[in-house]
Amino acid sequence: MFDEQVQSMRAAQKQRTATRIVEAAAQLFTEHGFQSTTVRQVAAQAGVSVGAVMAVGDKESLLSLVYDRAIADRIPPPPAPAGAGAAAPSAVEYLSHYFDPFLGLFAENDDLARAYFRTLARGKDENAALGALRTLTEDNLTAALVNAGAPEAQARLGAQVMFSSYLGELTLLAAGSTDPQQTAARIGRTAAFVTAQEGL
Repeated sequence: MFDEQVQSMRAAQKQRTATRIVEAAAQLFTEHGFQSTTVRQVAAQAGVSVGAVMAVGDKESLLSLVYDRAIADRIPPPPAPAGAGAAAPSAVEYLSHYFDPFLGLFAENDDLARAYFRTLARGKDENAALGALRTLTEDNLTAALVNAGAPEAQARLGAQVMFSSYLGELTLLAAGSTDPQQTAARIGRTAAFVTAQEGL
């Protein structure tokens, strides 16, 4: 019993330390840029040792954690299914605007967004951000399509198409060959295509 309480207290302390480290990294990345920020600076800002920072992750992992938390705070929940006699929720509207908060986040700090995308593109084993984002996104988009009346299997395929479209658009955005407005417009057209295929 006592050991369990000690372990629980240690786990809570470890989580608080990790949160402080990620918040310090977010502040320094925003103020000084990703390239100019060092792990030593993050440690000093968080009031912990360099070892404590590295236990949470290297610089790229910290950037992923910063963006993961910011994205998680902005993800819109899927619309609820329509009640009896009520109009079905607009799947095309939800799919069209699902990625708007992500694009907004990327537009807030272009250099940081590019560094984050490069981190995702490298696909380090310890960086599960892309997989977690994909799962959450596809689950939300699938639910929106199912709630609008699409069969589950087709809805899942439509959600996969939307996520792939988003990643492709993000690649173009990170390369500087498009802008957020064009990206949002193309995602909207993909949403219209997907919902049309679903017969919604």
